[in-house]
Amino acid sequence: MGVNLFAGKFYQCVNTTDGSPFPTSEVENRSECFALMNVSQNVRWKNLKVNFDNVGLGYLSLLQVATFKGWMDIMYAAVDSVNVDKQPIYEYSLYMYIYFVIFIIFGSFFTLNLFIGVIIDNFNQQKKKISISSFCHCTERKEQLFFQKYNVKFNLMSVSN
Repeated sequence: MGVNLFAGKFYQCVNTTDGSPFPTSEVENRSECFALMNVSQNVRWKNLKVNFDNVGLGYLSLLQVATFKGWMDIMYAAVDSVNVDKQPIYEYSLYMYIYFVIFIIFGSFFTLNLFIGVIIDNFNQQKKKISISSFCHCTERKEQLFFQKYNVKFNLMSVSN
């Protein structure tokens, strides 16, 4: 869903000397940015590193949102996104906040609980295997001691006769 909503919309015309995007009053779209690039070498039409341009990058972006590591930058880029090949406008699509809030509620918390549940279940299975294994070793040891005990008694009886 993120790829459908945001693919190609995280590009912006950036001044490379300080890394700041140009305001929409100066540069409105990609073609104006390219015209500015012909005049100055300090201008680039740049995409964010984390974006939704394809499914793989979309999953990576959502993973970053789910882990709460740098997710605000992604959310703000989505809220500011206008259209493909257009310069972002501050809080242009306010309803995109809803997308991220819903994803955080369902994607992060429920998925995190599911992940923790799987880890705990695997831990309990391994613990059960270890306890059964140690039980078997304990039983084998008891049998060895039993046979050693009766073997010693049998040897003592045969020596005394």
